[in-house]
Amino acid sequence: MKQELQTPAYQNLYTAYDSFIKVRSLKGRMYQRNVNVFLIWLERYGITDIKQVTTKIMLVYYQHLIERPNLTRGGTLADNTIKGHLLSIAMFVENLLTTGIMVKAFDIPRHGNQDQKPRDYLTIEEIKLVYQHTENPLEKAILSVGYGCGLRRSEMENLNVSDVQLSSGILIVRSGKGDKRRQVPMSDTVLADVKHYVTEYRYQRLADRQHQKAFFINKKGNRMSGETVGKELKKILIRTNSPTILDKEITLHSLRHSIANHLMENSAGIDFIKDFLGHSFINTSYIYAIKNKKRFKPI
Repeated sequence: MKQELQTPAYQNLYTAYDSFIKVRSLKGRMYQRNVNVFLIWLERYGITDIKQVTTKIMLVYYQHLIERPNLTRGGTLADNTIKGHLLSIAMFVENLLTTGIMVKAFDIPRHGNQDQKPRDYLTIEEIKLVYQHTENPLEKAILSVGYGCGLRRSEMENLNVSDVQLSSGILIVRSGKGDKRRQVPMSDTVLADVKHYVTEYRYQRLADRQHQKAFFINKKGNRMSGETVGKELKKILIRTNSPTILDKEITLHSLRHSIANHLMENSAGIDFIKDFLGHSFINTSYIYAIKNKKRFKPI
């Protein structure tokens, strides 16, 4: 049975969007159909003003699309179908912004291939165990920067000592993915570990190479490559002698997935997680939680 929009404001928005699509000479009714489904879904959840839609609500709808049954062929919706829904909503929002109905848009996820193998990550208890098996300030600093600050491998390699501001408790990523600059707050524990490494361990390793800018340095006082930092992490993991940890494929990037999941579990805001990790698109952060089978509660 075909459902109809009940909210007059939504009916008007849909009519305007229908005209917007027709002016673009786009064939078929997919774009209109998808937006109609989205608006009906909003009505069902008691949201009758488009300005009430937030990024979190959009993510709940995204989750709904991922889990929604395919009544024709069985299973869930195909990736291309989900992408079509999101594209339709993006065009709908574009029209709302153009006409001035909305001044600021909510984030719309980008959908990837959900059949990809999820990257392994560590639980909070496993992270604690790994920390317990560090043997020097360098190893603690690697965990604190990779997990506690969520840096990518390349960002850890390129990090300079001047980027770690001990006085303000801020770590600066000057050129992240897409050349994006971001500031990462350090917790008290992370700050303590980093400070210990910088003021004592790193200083001793430098010897007569005090001009070295790199944050992570090897025994010769040179910048440590991302590959070498990863090997240092492997040493700690092996030292735990934990079957559950050793059965996983844990890399430096896994530490980012770990902190993303743990922030989610502690109800951190989606936008905070996105900015913290330096993601351009919201679904990159949210998909960690989806693959971990974490679910938002109904609105």
